[in-house]
Amino acid sequence: MATKASSAASGAAYEEQRRKRVLENLKHLEDLGISEMSKSLLQAAKLQKQNKVGVRASPKARKKFDATVVRRSSRAKATVSYKDDDFGELDTFLRRNSGGGGKNTDHGREYTGRVSSYEQQQRAFRRAEKLQDGLDSNNPAFVKTMVRSHVSSCFWLGLPTSFCKQYLPPREFRMVLEDEDGVEFDAVYIGNRTGLSGGWRGFAMHHNLEDGDSLVFELAEHDRFKIYIIKAIDEDDVEEAESDDKNASGGTKEEPAQEDSPAAEPPKGAKRRKLRGRR
Repeated sequence: MATKASSAASGAAYEEQRRKRVLENLKHLEDLGISEMSKSLLQAAKLQKQNKVGVRASPKARKKFDATVVRRSSRAKATVSYKDDDFGELDTFLRRNSGGGGKNTDHGREYTGRVSSYEQQQRAFRRAEKLQDGLDSNNPAFVKTMVRSHVSSCFWLGLPTSFCKQYLPPREFRMVLEDEDGVEFDAVYIGNRTGLSGGWRGFAMHHNLEDGDSLVFELAEHDRFKIYIIKAIDEDDVEEAESDDKNASGGTKEEPAQEDSPAAEPPKGAKRRKLRGRR
């Protein structure tokens, strides 16, 4: 009982001391004028809030748009005609700037237009694989099927990445492209892009490569490709199709015999060399 009484007395003394401290703090705030300042701020805030509630914002007036078209030009307005005769000057301009409707021969070549079928492309690819099997096993080789970007327009030939990383250096250097007749073409191999750029255009145009043709690339030397061409559209197929068309139309007109033309000279920049017997 004595312990409880002493604890209650100590608690009452603490509360009394706390009350005195609060009163002292309030008196100190009044001396500083803080209490009056806080009251005035509260009143000003209440008045501002009441003014906002009482005054409603007026709706913005909508802009009225005029339906007439504003013309800034001082010239008289002319009528527009959509007849075909009015585009003669435009057509002349387009033909002049497009080089007659095709690619400029200085930068590219217009595609020949012959499109091989899927069966023809597969047949050429199988023949190329068979030819590859008969090459020297010591010379690495691969088969590449041509697409339009390889044989026209940009003339960029990308080579298999795995083949280039294994057999060719990762830098730019000059290579020799040799066809089956021993004609050589200087080309540029770009190692970081694993493809042929400069010189490939001349090789493709000289051999009239087309979309779907299959080529066998044999790395005869570290800087020389021996290239074998398998055409997707054989001349026999073209002659057979022409004869079928003639028979269907009922015409039996014979073509005049052509004189034997001299052997085609190699293009400018190409060289003819003796065959090495590796085929």
